[in-house]
Amino acid sequence: MHRFLQNSFLVLMLMLLPLHAMAAAQLGQPLIPFKGIDLNGQPYDLQDAIGNRPMVLVFWASWCPTCRAEVPRVNQLAEKYRARGMEFVAVNIGHNDSVARAEAFVRKTGMTYPTYFDGSGTLAEKYQVMGVPTIIVADKHGIIRFRNFTAPNISEATFATLMAE
Repeated sequence: MHRFLQNSFLVLMLMLLPLHAMAAAQLGQPLIPFKGIDLNGQPYDLQDAIGNRPMVLVFWASWCPTCRAEVPRVNQLAEKYRARGMEFVAVNIGHNDSVARAEAFVRKTGMTYPTYFDGSGTLAEKYQVMGVPTIIVADKHGIIRFRNFTAPNISEATFATLMAE
């Protein structure tokens, strides 16, 4: 009986571990800051945006047909809201991809926002990306307010909420 209780406790702990790991980078949680160099060689630090402006993060891969279909929708959002303070950043997850294919995808799709290649998969892991595209929208304080596999419809009211103090 004692061994049964030990094994049951171990199974329970293993079941709870994924729940704890999933707490980060989910709705209501803060963005996880990162620094990097985009595909154009420009430095970027996500921490600079937190507290100043809302953020849209788009995790994608060049082999993903849905990612290709979402680029025009995200480009439209960027065209509408970038000048008003919203920041747009794309992260290629690096899985089964290459920098060359990522660069070709950006050119072919006309992606208008900076893109980073996550060759190590570190960002995709930190953000618990389970499929692409994964699109995350955070308010100006860096709190995640939207997370889904498609681009959101951001209304004027939603934008105002994302910008609110």
